Order: sequence, then C-alpha cells, then structure tokens
Amino acid sequence: MAASEAALRAWVFAAKPGARMTFATGREPPRDQPVWSAARALVDMGLISTFSPRRPDGLGFDYVAHRLPSPIAVHADHASREARVFAEIERCIAVGEPMPTDKQLARRCGLRHADEASYALRKLKARTAGDRRISVINWGPLEHRQVTILSTGLTTIRRPF
Repeated sequence: MAASEAALRAWVFAAKPGARMTFATGREPPRDQPVWSAARALVDMGLISTFSPRRPDGLGFDYVAHRLPSPIAVHADHASREARVFAEIERCIAVGEPMPTDKQLARRCGLRHADEASYALRKLKARTAGDRRISVINWGPLEHRQVTILSTGLTTIRRPF
C-alpha cells in the first residue's frame, strides 16, 4: 500500500522539520508507484530523508519520510546575492513551496539580513537594461507573495500564511 505522490508533496510542504510520514508499507519498496520516484526526488533536493523500519507485526516494512530543514539554495560563497535568491526561487517552484519571507529567504541563501534578500529581489525584478528576470505579486499580509520567472513562466504557489 502506498500514498499518492500529491499527498507526499503536500505533507512535505506543510510538515515542520523532524516530522515523519509513512508513505508506503509492504514487503518490497513500491518502486513501481509514483510516490517512490517523488520520494527519491525529494531526497535529492535535500527536503527529506527516508528509512524503512520493520513493521510491528513483522510482515514487511514501513517506508517513512523524515522532514529535514529546507536547504540553503546556493552554498558557494562566491555566488552573488541575486544568484542565490534566484536559485531558491527555482527550488521553491520545483518542490511546490510558496515564496518564503525575506527573513526565510536570507537564512536559506546564507545572507546576513532580510534586507539583503529584499534587495536581491528588487534587483531581479528591476526593468533596467532589459535584465528583468522575475515578476512579483504581493497578495497582502495574510498570503505568501507569488513569483514568476519570466523566461520560463513558472510560478511559485499562492498560499495563505
């Protein structure tokens, strides 16, 4: 028995670091199920780790996802603020997370202050010299802002806080 891929992705979005979810049970890993490839992709993105303890009844295994803290988008110190923030926007879109706050963005991108993240976002959406890379929609204080990457049309999800 296996959970749906959508259920696993929704759980990863909502779960706090340290939370666990059993996404499948059985004698063998559910390699033919979409949830298995989704779990592998989430492991590769650094959002979860997986383990498979024996079931209490002794009949097979539980396949469990363990939520990790969201990773820093770019680890290289030589990358610009804008490159780090843009990489985090791409990661949020890839895993279906909403756009983080400036404070969260700064922490994930290895920046010292929320103001640095805000400045990088302003530079990424600037219209000077035709290098505008993103569009931002602010939905108000009760919802995450939504960011669209102009070159691909991909958008972060809209979600209330």
